[in-house]
Amino acid sequence: MNPDPITLELMRNRWTGIAEEMCAALIRTSYSTNIKDRRDCSAAIAQTSGEILAQAESGVPLHLGNMPGVISSILDVFPVETMQPGEMYITNLPYPDGPGHLPDVSLVSVIYHEDRPVALAASTAHHVDMGGFAPGSMPFGVTEIYQEGLQIPPLRMFVNGQIDEQLYKLINQNVRTQYEVRGDLMAQFACGQIGQQRVSELLNREDPAETIRYMDEIQAYAERRMRAGITLLPDGQYTFEDYLDDDGVIDEPVKIKVTITISGDTFRADFTGSSRQVLGPLNARLSAARACVYYVCKAVIDPDLPACAGAYRSVEVYAPEGSILQATYPAAIGNANILTDQRVVDVLLGALYSVVPDRVCAACSGEMNLINIGGIDPATGAYYNYVETYAGGQGAMVDLDGEDGVHTHLTNTRNAPVEIIERTYPLQVVRYGLIPDTEGAGHRRGGCGMMRELKCLGDRTLISLGSDRRKFKPWGLEGGKHAEGAHCYVIDTENKSREIPTKVNRELSKNVRLRIETPGGGGWGDPKTRNKADLARDVDDGLISPSRAREVYGP
Repeated sequence: MNPDPITLELMRNRWTGIAEEMCAALIRTSYSTNIKDRRDCSAAIAQTSGEILAQAESGVPLHLGNMPGVISSILDVFPVETMQPGEMYITNLPYPDGPGHLPDVSLVSVIYHEDRPVALAASTAHHVDMGGFAPGSMPFGVTEIYQEGLQIPPLRMFVNGQIDEQLYKLINQNVRTQYEVRGDLMAQFACGQIGQQRVSELLNREDPAETIRYMDEIQAYAERRMRAGITLLPDGQYTFEDYLDDDGVIDEPVKIKVTITISGDTFRADFTGSSRQVLGPLNARLSAARACVYYVCKAVIDPDLPACAGAYRSVEVYAPEGSILQATYPAAIGNANILTDQRVVDVLLGALYSVVPDRVCAACSGEMNLINIGGIDPATGAYYNYVETYAGGQGAMVDLDGEDGVHTHLTNTRNAPVEIIERTYPLQVVRYGLIPDTEGAGHRRGGCGMMRELKCLGDRTLISLGSDRRKFKPWGLEGGKHAEGAHCYVIDTENKSREIPTKVNRELSKNVRLRIETPGGGGWGDPKTRNKADLARDVDDGLISPSRAREVYGP
């Protein structure tokens, strides 16, 4: 029987609405600034087979793309038929196909209707600490995942609706921020409970058999739409490559290369030719590369199609075993989410520029510019960790300037408000704003990067910085110029400044300041042809200096 299109659209939006409410519950009940203010979390509904049915698009695209691997890794150990009501299962292990790094803790539970499993509820949240070498569990200077933090294989975390206190004691003993970690785990439990409640209400209100049948119809509909979109693209092979500056251990570029093959209604991304896995924590598993490809396919081919497994049945992703995108255990992996995966998106868009130039953008900042700052809070005597990814410039498009100081591509998080930072941590925000002249010049300019300067108020402050694009700057298209890259400075109590590497751990003393500067976005088209009124507005807004306007954009 053919699906009714109106019912199909209603069902699609009902499931998406449930996923969105699950994510909202996670945010509203969480304890850490990184989740309740920055919204570094995601939620999804899957069928009992493990196929994603609906995702909260208010979540983080990288989390959402990793969800299929998270769910399958748990189902491999705990099949659906063995799960019970009130149980919830946990993992943070990236190998073989789990979350992207150890701070991304994922929970999965079965949703029941009349004692029958009908769906799965899943969430991923970036916890502020998972132990290991440095606060925040994303250090540089490490070469194995054992050094990065606590690894949690698929385990039963909740039984009969109650947290397993014995398992939690083990987790609690290994993390620095115990208050936040427990609170955020309970927020993820609440997220799953909302999924159970709302699905039960839906099935009590509608015909259960028809509602469950339409799960498959949503998947088939998404598959048809994606295949139709791919068919409109010209067949052929399209290649692009770009580089990370280094891996934080060896000062050599790290290549990311992709060959996209479009044939009929199928899309294949092959990362053969990318660097072998590296010593530093920039390695990833193939599930992360899939997340990047899924994001780009949806954004470029059909932004409005349902975010479910059916949409990607015609998409194939490959990377050689032992390469940076299919690293072998126990390679360090903690900063792949922040740096490597963003570069994967850059190369995918670079390749698709040859296919659909009007649908892609020049290179964005190309990194999430991670900062972890931790230590003992002198006001409380308790351990704290402040984690944030800083926004940068968006790449320009054929008809649009890039946004200034915005999170792009795989990250959909917000900035931590100044008031929250100063109230929660022994940190003072000295300066915060956009950086003039960091845009990629063009007929359409790229966005400007941003800076934040923090003063450390504790006696001993430990920082982990993960940034990039200092050597290989965000590129432009159609004659557009590259943007300014990333910089980080330590400013001592005598106001002397020194630049530090992009990937580093450091200990800072009291009243020393840390200044982070993020990259801008690449430009599009010849800067000399930029509309004079737009250029004048940029100068008036302080985003482009008068001298740069004259020298780069012309009189």
